Amino acid sequence: MGLVLSVDDKTFWELLHDFYNVMKLEKQSEAAVLAETIGTMRNDIESEEVLAAADLLIIRYHVMLDEVGTAMELLKQFEAQSHVLSRQNAYFYHYFKGQILFKKKRWKEAIRYYEHAENYITDDDEKADFYYKLANAYYQTYIPALSALNTTKALAFATHHKQQLHLAKCKLLLGLNHLEIRNFDQAENYLHEALDCQPGPHETSLNLTSMVHHNLGLLCFVQHLFDEAVNYFEKAVYADPCTHYMKSLYYLSESLFRANRMQDAMYYYQLGFARSKKDQDMHYQWAFAMLHKQFVDCESFEAVWTQGIAYYESIGERGSVQYYSLRMAEYYTHRGEDEKANHYYRVAVQ
Repeated sequence: MGLVLSVDDKTFWELLHDFYNVMKLEKQSEAAVLAETIGTMRNDIESEEVLAAADLLIIRYHVMLDEVGTAMELLKQFEAQSHVLSRQNAYFYHYFKGQILFKKKRWKEAIRYYEHAENYITDDDEKADFYYKLANAYYQTYIPALSALNTTKALAFATHHKQQLHLAKCKLLLGLNHLEIRNFDQAENYLHEALDCQPGPHETSLNLTSMVHHNLGLLCFVQHLFDEAVNYFEKAVYADPCTHYMKSLYYLSESLFRANRMQDAMYYYQLGFARSKKDQDMHYQWAFAMLHKQFVDCESFEAVWTQGIAYYESIGERGSVQYYSLRMAEYYTHRGEDEKANHYYRVAVQ
């Protein structure tokens, strides 16, 4: 720290250090206790530098909880104040703002803030977390080469510092990068390694385990191994609540439809559609509606898929636009309707 600190300031700073570490390990219950303690103690703190760090870490806490709106509002309040940021706090500011932008699916802006944050990294044991998140942002922008490069950096730091959770996450992301370029054997190896190098019982992330199962399911799905995909997606959805529950439920439903297991498919379709309505999740309301028209109410297929693609275009959901437009183009190509097929191929690559 750049200032001479009182005993209370030093104790508080140590508390902040512990707070940040448990957040990086995704230990929400421990982080909640520390957040409450920080809120109680902060009124006795004199150092503006330490208080700024506390404010930034509370923002990071809301990011961890997926409370992105709250995190963004707190960040705006922080930016409205006059701060002279220490090197550590400059790192926190850029890094955490990048994480908020990532959560808002503004991947390229997130990368810019991550790149600013890289200039301020002070701790070597921080780098596994940092380069993993940078790699994940590159993965989301469909740049697998840069994603793999930064994941390899993160993997080296995680290995050196024996950070098992980050090691597993890096293996998972390397698997996804190989899946992206259709290197299926290597993707499968990395995904199984991610399962094998999970942290000990006190650090195990059910969300991470479920995510690996989801992506093993996806690996089978893209190879049209639908019965095998079902086995993995079933394991993934049993971990609810998790960040990707609806995505796993969707792919489980589609895998069952494609495996011609209609009764099971309808059960999970109805579960997913009802959940999306309850949560007012328009993304998955459209996804499940389009799935139903593809396999059940086929007469309404073209009309609903046209509306669904238009909806995803309207909200800037490029991944979904590409996914459904390519499949719509294949549908029209199969029917010999080349003009319509060409239209959706153009939509997919815009």
